[in-house]
Amino acid sequence: MGFFSRLRGELEERPRLRSAVLGSGPLSGRLAAAYEKTPGLELVAHEPLARAEEVIRIPGLRALELVAPVEKRGRLARDSIRAGLFTSLDAPAGVAELEELHDLSRAYQVPLRVRLMPLYYPPIRECRRLVKDDAVGDPVCLKLTVRRGRGAELPEPFEPAAWLFEHELGSLALAEWLMGPIAKVHARLAGKRDDGSTPSMVVSWKHESPHRYGYLQLDFCPGLQVRTWTEPIQRGLELTGLGGLIMVTRGEGQLLRVPALIVRGKSTTTAFEMVPDDWREADKTLARETVSVLTKKGRVTGSAAVALSALRLAESIKESHRRGDEVGHDPRAGL
Repeated sequence: MGFFSRLRGELEERPRLRSAVLGSGPLSGRLAAAYEKTPGLELVAHEPLARAEEVIRIPGLRALELVAPVEKRGRLARDSIRAGLFTSLDAPAGVAELEELHDLSRAYQVPLRVRLMPLYYPPIRECRRLVKDDAVGDPVCLKLTVRRGRGAELPEPFEPAAWLFEHELGSLALAEWLMGPIAKVHARLAGKRDDGSTPSMVVSWKHESPHRYGYLQLDFCPGLQVRTWTEPIQRGLELTGLGGLIMVTRGEGQLLRVPALIVRGKSTTTAFEMVPDDWREADKTLARETVSVLTKKGRVTGSAAVALSALRLAESIKESHRRGDEVGHDPRAGL
């Protein structure tokens, strides 16, 4: 019997972890597709929120991906945790609700995950590994860009700080995940103009470590056409160190046909052409993590601690926007 035949036989003999996706929309569909194709997982249900109670009570269910409006996430997540399920969701309504969910998950001894999707995108995960391996020396600056193109409509009414929390919390999470604790924040946000267009928004921050800064710039470009299978959004990341530069050129969308991850050192440039660059790879990484966590072979990347850090940063941004000035940020306030 050949190697692949033996491997296939072993995988078939192992009991697969029963999982479900609750909710509707593009993200729900992508997660269901990823779970269906991940070895070790069995997707037993993909249902709308109206069937939440039935899904949570499925016998032998181990993991639930919850896709719900922000006002419903806390209640549904509490029901899922009390049922003993590994619960994965987008960020709840705020710090207090996440702390409550975290305490509940510890009481019931089940994992809790907040889906901060940029943390699961393979080129960005490889970027973090390179930083830890000192590939570009001591990091000094992180530049994050998000360009939302044609089809990425904004809601009415548009409140910039609330919108940033709902749609770009994953980008904010990258700041401390890649560069360490933040000490000060300055937000320059703007609502829609009289003609309905939205100007660029910039959030800048100073890290606790000396001479370490970063910023997130959001550009709304309704005429921009982005090549993508997911949303019409292009993401960019540049991390500058004392010894070089790391660039991630895309996430959901692609504007330039170049490798997604490039490292420029003092005298050499390395293009990581074999790193998967489709944004849907983040969904697959998420599903594989579910297996590793439930089999106790890995830990949650989007942990409550990481998510709480991003939520507190979002609160500081909101306060800076309200004051129109720089505000202090406590990096140690958390779990």
